[in-house]
Amino acid sequence: VPDAMPDAAAGAAPGSARLTLGAPPPAVSSQAVPPEVVPPQAVPPQAHAAVPWPRAVLDVMQDPAAFLTPVRDASGRVVDFHVEAVNADAAGLAGRRDGARLLDHDPGLAVAGLFEEYVRVLETGVPLRRGPGEHAGAPGGRAGPAGLSVRACRTGGGVLVGWRFPDGSADLAAQLAQAQRLGNLGWGRWDLVTGAARWSGQLYEIFGRDAAAGPPPLEALADHVVPEDLPHAEHLMRTLLVRREPADLELRIRTGTGVRHVRVMAEPILDALGEPVALHTVFQDVSQRRRCDEMLAATRRRLMRQRRRMAEERHIAVELQRAILPLPRGPRTLPGLRAAVRYLPAQSETRVGGDWYEATALSDEEVFLAIGDVSGHGLPAAAGMARMRNALSGLTCTGAAPDRLLTWLNRLLLDRHRALTASAIAARYEPGPRVLTWAQAGHPPPLLLRDGRAEMLDAPEGVLLGALEAPHMELAITRLQRGDLLVFYTDGLVERRDRDLADGFRLLREAVQERSGAGPDAVIDHVLRSLGAANPDDDTCVLAVQVT
Repeated sequence: VPDAMPDAAAGAAPGSARLTLGAPPPAVSSQAVPPEVVPPQAVPPQAHAAVPWPRAVLDVMQDPAAFLTPVRDASGRVVDFHVEAVNADAAGLAGRRDGARLLDHDPGLAVAGLFEEYVRVLETGVPLRRGPGEHAGAPGGRAGPAGLSVRACRTGGGVLVGWRFPDGSADLAAQLAQAQRLGNLGWGRWDLVTGAARWSGQLYEIFGRDAAAGPPPLEALADHVVPEDLPHAEHLMRTLLVRREPADLELRIRTGTGVRHVRVMAEPILDALGEPVALHTVFQDVSQRRRCDEMLAATRRRLMRQRRRMAEERHIAVELQRAILPLPRGPRTLPGLRAAVRYLPAQSETRVGGDWYEATALSDEEVFLAIGDVSGHGLPAAAGMARMRNALSGLTCTGAAPDRLLTWLNRLLLDRHRALTASAIAARYEPGPRVLTWAQAGHPPPLLLRDGRAEMLDAPEGVLLGALEAPHMELAITRLQRGDLLVFYTDGLVERRDRDLADGFRLLREAVQERSGAGPDAVIDHVLRSLGAANPDDDTCVLAVQVT
């Protein structure tokens, strides 16, 4: 509200209109108005005399404004104001209208202290400047937004009041700048008639251009485009200026810090005749995204090469296993035994393991049985399995006991393959007395099924092969009976990520018991069905022998 209005006081004492938002003037409650208030019809007519200029002044003001005249009681004290006139902005604000009583419409003015401020302006002529701040005296009796300012001055026997609400332009500009920074984008506008151009601050950052130099002419943008992308830039301009359609494509531009990938989104502004008169553009720096795409593509290529190598390695490992570890098509007959074996490779292509078995008749009076698992997977594990199995096959000809055989295997690993460890069971079976002499090195014990009951054999002492320089291997002797069935297996049968090892052993015992009286081939098939499909992480070997 202008300070210089008819009858406005001038030269007021400094600070007389100062407002402390934290401690507003004492509130005047609308309920505190004395009962002897003079009714509107009792107010002297001159108090409502038409003023010729307020309407014209209010109509040219760009903020909500009103002209107020006092309502006095019998003693002459101002107890309210009449809203003599309001402009369109104030009329549209919470229904404010001419002729209304101010406190009837906005009782919050008294609570906020604004009513008393208006009275002071009327009585002293000192203009009011309050805010910006937040208070309950906003038009309509609601809490005003932070930044609301109130101006008032005395004029024409009343008070001219104006309110200014924050339009949010400063906040909007700050938010727009932040959005451009976070999105790494900027906008530009070229006037095709005058040649004038405008850029946002972030666009200078994207192009690495000094803002003091201003935007370049439209035709100079081609100087920034890398030569390989110039055809794309020409297509962009034809789309905008010839076809007069929006365009969206990606270009590489040269800047002082190197080449950047930018996405260009643009549209032409057409005049009434459909001719382009300006271009609106948005540039977004997508260099980081493209670098990530390139890194991802390179990683995919490396993974594909690695997958091909692993597939080749798996093929070699599988062929090596098949060559060294032939699997019989059905049950085998050995002196005093019927034997069956199954081998299940891991589900994962990368997890071909080193599981192996041996079931060989050394003579009519002796059978050699063994099963083992070399640590690791892939070609190294398959090669280690081949060396161990071949070595053990050769050592059996010495006639040494199983514990001695495992001690020699341990030395072989330590001397030739220190990177490997292995578990194993070695056993000699004599069919005449039906005696099994066996030793183990860190391997799960075999399961004995007798008279419908399955139990794990008590394992003799033994340590994982390749773990110690001089391990103690203990020898065990188990006497068998006709019809007994022994199940040797590797840990892939009972170990699973989704269950405890104890549960795996329990399921194995239950599955074997359920096929009591069946042959070794049928028992193995039932065990594999009961314990689940192939282990995803490890291969599995199962050897079952039945005493005849």
